[in-house]
Amino acid sequence: MPSRRRFLTTTGAAAFAGLAGCMGGVRDYFENDTTVEGPCDDSPATWPTAGGDSGRTGQTDTAPPAPDADAVDILAGIHENGRRQFAAALPTVANGTAYVPVTSGLIAVDLQSPLDGARWKYDLDDQTKAVPLITCGLAFVPGLNRLDALDQRTGDRYWRLDDGSREATSVASRGETIFLAGPSLIAIDMRTGDRLWSADGGDTLALDDAGVYSTRNANGTGDIYAHDLDGEQRWHLSLGKIVGSASVQEGTVWVADNRVTVYAIDARSGETFWSRSLDGVEKIHSGLAVRGDDVVVPAGMGSTSFVLDAATGETRWERDTGMVTGRPVIGDDWVALGRTNTGVTLYDRGAGDQRTTWSREEYGLGTIDGLVAVEEGFVVRGGTNSGLTLIR
Repeated sequence: MPSRRRFLTTTGAAAFAGLAGCMGGVRDYFENDTTVEGPCDDSPATWPTAGGDSGRTGQTDTAPPAPDADAVDILAGIHENGRRQFAAALPTVANGTAYVPVTSGLIAVDLQSPLDGARWKYDLDDQTKAVPLITCGLAFVPGLNRLDALDQRTGDRYWRLDDGSREATSVASRGETIFLAGPSLIAIDMRTGDRLWSADGGDTLALDDAGVYSTRNANGTGDIYAHDLDGEQRWHLSLGKIVGSASVQEGTVWVADNRVTVYAIDARSGETFWSRSLDGVEKIHSGLAVRGDDVVVPAGMGSTSFVLDAATGETRWERDTGMVTGRPVIGDDWVALGRTNTGVTLYDRGAGDQRTTWSREEYGLGTIDGLVAVEEGFVVRGGTNSGLTLIR
């Protein structure tokens, strides 16, 4: 039995046809789609979304691994038709379970016993290359041209939305609204999958309590948009090409363009507080990390990573790290960088002193594509072999 909202949406299609640009259009409904019922059981998650939180700050309250931590190949026991599965993107982590986009869909793996295989698997027609979202007891899986809402415990599907995207998408949530970027910015009712509104700006997104900040690239240039949570555009800036998402914290948006300029922008007005070009940084593909007074800028395809003063853009410290193509992770007193050709290195957040490195050679890592924080550890994705290693 469809919900009253779903009945009204379906029967009112003709009346809403003229509003498709604002409402995002009326979605198709698939057999066995069901509405999410009951309270939002949003228990704390270790790393529930890309960048660790909806602001894409890279923050974590977990402890890092011990210097002599062990390494486990999370996907060693995962096969499909006799063939090993590979990580198509970084996972999310909640309640000790990693939700991993793999070659053929999404799998849930217990991090206490990863070699036991997947707890459940959800098949997609096309490979997903985007990070999933865990919220309210649900797993949201962005795929090519679709977003699927699953039961986090079982992998059973509630609903599916065809979103019109043709590549990896970015998803985040605020309350019971899901925001999806690619190619447009879409707001979606978490319970029904109905589109609430759509707007310009589509490649990546970040959220705070007041708005959504999305990026879009075309013809070598980049744009960043700010919208209120009801879809009204607040401001829009044209910058260089932006590959990584923006980060937002306490009323400021930070973003780096492909010309290696870092911007701090007033989230309310769009005014630029400061901008800074950094020697030794090239083509940042991921995003920044932000916590308190610190902004961590990875080297990207360059050789030097920086920690900047969040208020002024002045350098607090810099280190010769070699390439760092993934987003940094920032803890209470430490910063972790996945150094592409070296390993995972832990630095003192205040002074920049190196504490330890878990090397590629010792831990059998591929070239390092990104990190996810877990309790007393990291999940590391290898860019060359698409492997996934738990260091803990």
